[in-house]
Amino acid sequence: AGEVVERPSSALKELIENSIDSGAEEINISIVEGGIREIRVSDNGPGIPLNEIKLALSRHATSKISELTDLESIHSLGFRGEALASIASVSQLNLSSKHSSDDHAWEISANGGRVSEPKPSALAIGSVVTVSNLYFNTPARKKFLRSPNTEYGHCDEVYKQAALANPTIRFSITHNGKPRRRTQADVIGMRIQETLGSELTDTSIWINEGSEALSIKGFIQQPAYDSKNKDTQYLFINGRFVRDRVISHAIRQAFNDVLHHGKSISYVLFVQIDPSLVDVNVHPRKTEVRFRESQAMHQFVFHAIEKKLSSGEWLPHQNIHSFFTDNAAPGGSQHSFSQTNLRLSDRYTQGPASGFIGSELTLGGIKGPDAPKQHDPKDISNWSQSDENIENKYPLGFALAQLSGVYILAQNQDGLIIVDMHAAHERIVYEHLKTALELKQIPKQSLLIPINVTVSLGQMAALHENEVLLNTLGFEFSTSGPESVAIRSIPSFLEQGQVSELMLSVIKDIVDYGGSRVLEEHRNEILSTLACHSAVRANRKLTTEEMNHLLRDMEQTERSDQCNHGRP
Repeated sequence: AGEVVERPSSALKELIENSIDSGAEEINISIVEGGIREIRVSDNGPGIPLNEIKLALSRHATSKISELTDLESIHSLGFRGEALASIASVSQLNLSSKHSSDDHAWEISANGGRVSEPKPSALAIGSVVTVSNLYFNTPARKKFLRSPNTEYGHCDEVYKQAALANPTIRFSITHNGKPRRRTQADVIGMRIQETLGSELTDTSIWINEGSEALSIKGFIQQPAYDSKNKDTQYLFINGRFVRDRVISHAIRQAFNDVLHHGKSISYVLFVQIDPSLVDVNVHPRKTEVRFRESQAMHQFVFHAIEKKLSSGEWLPHQNIHSFFTDNAAPGGSQHSFSQTNLRLSDRYTQGPASGFIGSELTLGGIKGPDAPKQHDPKDISNWSQSDENIENKYPLGFALAQLSGVYILAQNQDGLIIVDMHAAHERIVYEHLKTALELKQIPKQSLLIPINVTVSLGQMAALHENEVLLNTLGFEFSTSGPESVAIRSIPSFLEQGQVSELMLSVIKDIVDYGGSRVLEEHRNEILSTLACHSAVRANRKLTTEEMNHLLRDMEQTERSDQCNHGRP
């Protein structure tokens, strides 16, 4: 009982799950004094027949498991037969239920584990469980409960989890006689709005990947938005709310290149998997699971989310009627915000633009493809007449001007576009560096005069431990003193004036991430540092041709609508 009934919300969770497993279509909850004084859960399920109602309060008695093999493929939320018996042992419990096979309802009571005989009662088909005076017989446990408002907050969280996981069931909850929540919507997007508010659905991405055997669906917040509620993270495995480190890590990794450091990710995700491939009998509270192939699950979730983030298809949500069968985003806000789709993802194929290195002109040391010569970038009046495919070929249009030394003002057939030139160029350089590093083709430039950088003894040791990796990144150096190194070659896209500052930043990353094995795992953070220092800076005046080069590179670069720190 100590594990299953940790606090009033634990008892409420078990009672709600019993109602869901029974097939109820409506569940009503009443809480008094945060559940310490009373918890009442009623449903319109099929009820419990007379010959089973007393058995329902017996330990290890369950109607959800009929044979041993059922334990290897659990479809229900409950299966141990412990909940009602555990709750009855530490409270005053009353169970009323009417089954269609009985002429009237029957009622049974338990006081600290002592169960009475069934007696007739008045009730429509369904069940009502009332738990009063929780921990009345264990005062040492009761004194550790929090205030009624705090305990109700935990009960409310259990309510949210159940309402989100079961959009086809109607829920309501009252506290001290006052209605608090009612969820009626049977569309998951609208159910999320009823339960959590509209912020998540208004600023989220709809994900739907996988097959019948394994799938992931749900809403996950766009990386450019900062959630006001840091705890809006709901993961459901086969309709069961869980906290799983494998999937949480996969989500964080998928957002690694597009999220500001320290920001949290809000999501409501539903994973459907063959029950035989996941073990839910790991913890008494059943909030942890163990996958038979945890690495495969990690890769599936990671690639599903990364694919959606890379596609750029963050369109306004559509209202549909079936969450579990349709692929469109269900029940989003009618007025949700979405940036105009520029179809940059349609142009991305194999990585950064093929002309990224091969042009005569450069932008901040990085070379880009030549801009088209046949169109005047300031005249789009005759685009449709001169070339029907011009918008598809150049969705970002052509540069008109540079604003405040920071932004590029461009125009396409749909209107004006404002581009943060540093953020855009940073993403372009970052994606190119990742590709070049994988191919071990980061070009080096030998320095005629070495650049001396002062370092500490700890930083010096870290440099020598990771010399091979630094060479791969394009740096070659030698020791020039007890606390100084001479940089003899640098990545060719760097300007020499940035070397000292950049080298110190890279050294800091090396010290932070430790040895070469850990450093290899965090190589993207170091490449991000390189890209940030290499990108064109604010207040650098660009020519119209250079601005068009940048726009063309954006059209050919994955995730070019965000820098690698998450800024749009």
